[in-house]
Amino acid sequence: MPRATARSDIDSCGLTYSELQELWLGPRSGDSVFSSPEELREAWERGRAVVMRLWGSHGRRPMAWWEFDAGDLQHPGYDRERSYLYERGVLSEAERAGLEVEWRQEFDVAQRRGAVERRAHHAFHDIPRELVRKWSASARRRRARQPAAALEEAAAK
Repeated sequence: MPRATARSDIDSCGLTYSELQELWLGPRSGDSVFSSPEELREAWERGRAVVMRLWGSHGRRPMAWWEFDAGDLQHPGYDRERSYLYERGVLSEAERAGLEVEWRQEFDVAQRRGAVERRAHHAFHDIPRELVRKWSASARRRRARQPAAALEEAAAK
């Protein structure tokens, strides 16, 4: 007897893979698979949960989200999307925390480089300016304390 399987949310939303892809990435070369803006909006309403689960995480949002749910926010482009959403408080706490861990690791990697390379590294990894300022100030304070701590340690010997 064949085993019954549950339909996935992808199957149950009633959208084709091409339609889901367009909700994620936008129309390919200006050619929409939807026949009207109303059909696109209706597809977003039906597929929002699936599309957001698949592609609306880690500081990224699908193009349909930008079109229908972003309000006054304007898509800043892929390279700045994560910091843009972070700075505007759009991300969930889990997303914010995960990105801060990733960005802190990249910030620490950049600390071993010169100023120009450091700035390029921060930009490449889209680290928000507010975090760069905060972590840079903390690093400067730490460096300023190090010589005094080394002198105290030497004097204690």
